[in-house]
Amino acid sequence: MKKLEQIPTNIITGFLGSGKTTLIRHLLQHKPKHERWAVLVNEFGEIGIDASLLNSALLNDGGEEIGGIAVKEVAGGCMCCATGVPSKVALNQLIRSHKPDRILIEPTGLAHPQQVLSLFTSDEYQQLLDVRATLCIVDPWCFTQEKFLELPAFHSQLQLADLLICNKLDKASALEQQAFDDYCAQHHPDGSVAVIKTEQGKVDWTRLDTPRQHKPQRAAKLGHTSQVHTSQVPPSEPLARPQLVTELVHKSSSSEAGYSGGWLLPRHWQFDHIKLHAWVSQLSVPRLKAVINTDQGWQLINRMRDTPSIEMLSDNQAQQEQNRLEIISAEPQDWKQLEAQLLACLTEH
Repeated sequence: MKKLEQIPTNIITGFLGSGKTTLIRHLLQHKPKHERWAVLVNEFGEIGIDASLLNSALLNDGGEEIGGIAVKEVAGGCMCCATGVPSKVALNQLIRSHKPDRILIEPTGLAHPQQVLSLFTSDEYQQLLDVRATLCIVDPWCFTQEKFLELPAFHSQLQLADLLICNKLDKASALEQQAFDDYCAQHHPDGSVAVIKTEQGKVDWTRLDTPRQHKPQRAAKLGHTSQVHTSQVPPSEPLARPQLVTELVHKSSSSEAGYSGGWLLPRHWQFDHIKLHAWVSQLSVPRLKAVINTDQGWQLINRMRDTPSIEMLSDNQAQQEQNRLEIISAEPQDWKQLEAQLLACLTEH
């Protein structure tokens, strides 16, 4: 029987839209074939979509499923809220069921990673986990935006990085790249923090073994509140998966770091592709993720800043899904108004 101890573990941080999920997808697709990897994902919102974004990428170039990967999601706030109990339970379940050779932990983009590092380097996990480099992936655009430079969580992620990954070089202007270089020259003039410049999160998996330099410290916890309401909907046909919702459910949450609002909708509801994407494109919110049944098929929608991307789900993937959408914002939103706009994108049913 495989002995579970000192499992190589990495925390992967980055602010909203920096490309954390894209980076993890690349790492999973290029992991050693004989190794079993596990991913623990934490979302700020209450709905939980990142696991679907990861699972959709677990195919190799030949379209075959990549084996040896397990993904588990903890939705709703920071990993360390309520002393991190949900995260501990999820991680322990992953380890028992999957017996991984490596673990990747992705906190929400609004998290202070010091809290996460403290949680998984505590005495409870000292023998079980070998926590290696903390990776911080950044979009150089952020270094030209005053609002980002004023956010404590953004600075916390940068300061705790053992490996700093400048992503999206294919989209960054010369000014944005220079702003990133200026930050590195000012804060890491001795080259003590390894820096990688890339696009599409393309980082060699062996860089995960970069040694960890930062020691955990006690950090203040963020408060987090959530609300849920349901709306009655017309009866639906029997579903293959009885646990799927048969009525619209809205969940919202907030903390010092930001606001989230999400919707679970009956699986049989179908959305007009053109109306939906016109609405998604014009929204003035920094982050939107969705798994949606449209008149052109099931789609994964992932919007970062002003650019939504779309992936079509295979028939097998679609069978495991239900309609859901999540918005994350630094500012409070009128969730009722946004819900009405979303429902206006429905096809007739």
